[in-house]
Parts: sequence; structure tokens; C-alpha cells
Amino acid sequence: MSAVLICHGVSKTYGRRTVLDGVSLSVEAGRVTGLLGLNGAGKTTLMRIATGLVSPTSGSVRVLGHGLPLRPAVLGRVGAALDAPAFYRWMTGRAMLRILLDTAGLRDDGRLQRSLERVGLDEAADRRVGTYSQGQRQRLALAAALLKSPDLLVLDEPTNGLDPSGVRLVRSIVAQEAARGAGVLISSHQLDEIARVCDSVVMMSRGVVSAAGTVEELGLVEADGPEGLEEWFFAHQDVADRPAGSEGGRP
Repeated sequence: MSAVLICHGVSKTYGRRTVLDGVSLSVEAGRVTGLLGLNGAGKTTLMRIATGLVSPTSGSVRVLGHGLPLRPAVLGRVGAALDAPAFYRWMTGRAMLRILLDTAGLRDDGRLQRSLERVGLDEAADRRVGTYSQGQRQRLALAAALLKSPDLLVLDEPTNGLDPSGVRLVRSIVAQEAARGAGVLISSHQLDEIARVCDSVVMMSRGVVSAAGTVEELGLVEADGPEGLEEWFFAHQDVADRPAGSEGGRP
């Protein structure tokens, strides 16, 4: 198995504010890695760095064997749905995806329709995005990320705004992409979602890694229901308040 994403000692500062402090992780082809943490933990910033949208202050990043900045040929193998979906509200969902397809220089060999069908938007594709619910915009963002049949798929809180059927759909798509051989990096602040879909987990707190390992190594599969998962979460999310060298401290 080869790594499609390697981050080593990645830090990011904005003025005097440190958002990431020495974060390291890897995403393997055919596996799902979860980024877990409360809002403000630095998950989205790390994902933006991993997809070439933001430059790190220090540290190294390799995407599909290539360093930053990412060349167009590499970006063509990366699919991402980051932050709140931003689309032209006056355009239809289908037209929006076609623009993204053209911008990426990809030929539409049926992939646009397949992406719409996979996320359950084929019936709503010819409506204006401005009429979409939050969940439908989330589905459209996921369809956009799938257009490239990416080798690295990066999803930031992809189940936000989705009903239970939409959540199950996202889980299914993530599993399908990993089975196809893609490496998937998915973020969430919902531990039960991460435990369900991920092979490994990187727990972040205030810009540092507080725990990392497979779901089995971290004991998530043995957690006794939602209360057990919540107990694990809060035992690992306060690393920034612990003395250096203490259990779960900064690696």
C-alpha cells in the first residue's frame, strides 16, 4: 500500500496565531483516514494545505508523490469538498458541474451524470442551485469532488446538513472510493461517524495531534455506545492543556 498524502511536521501561523503546530499524518491508497476534533482544532486548515490551497509556514507535504505547490497534473487527481459549498446560485446544478469539468480539462464521458446519480441529485440537477436545501448543496459539493475519479479524496464535514439517508449515502460513497483504490481523508467532529467509516483516526486539538492510530488501536470499536465514544473524545481533545511528555501529549 502506498501513501497518497504525507504531511510531516506541518505548521501554519497567521501573525501571532498558531493554527497548526507540527502536525504529521499519512493517507494510504485504498484506506480512509479520519480527522477528528472540535471546531477550531485546525482540521480545515490542514485539508486546505493538503489540497494546495494554502501554503504551510513550515513542514513538508507530499501529494501523490509530489511536493507543494501542486502542478495541474497532480491537482487533476485530487477531489475535494472543503468548507461550506459555494456555488453560483443562479446556475443549475448540472451547469455548475459542467463548468467545473471544463475548468479541470476533463472530457465528459458520462462522468457528470454518474456523479449526479451517485449523490442522488439526478432529479434536481436542472434546478437552480439557489433553490437547493443545505443537504442538496452538500451533495452537489460531493458530486463535484467525485468528477475526477480522484486518487486522493478530501472531504471536510461531508455529512453536515444531511438527513439520515444522506448520511448513509456518504458512508457508502466513501467506502466505494476506498474500495476503488483512492485514499480518503475525511474530517468530522462526530466521533460515531468517524468510527463507522474510517480505518485510522488522527485526533486534533488546538492545532496539534493528540491521538493517532487505527480504529482498533485507539479502542473505538470497543467503546460502549455514544456515551463511551464521548468519554474517549473528551479524554483526548484537551492535549494542549497537558504538561509536555504526559500521556496523549504532543508527539
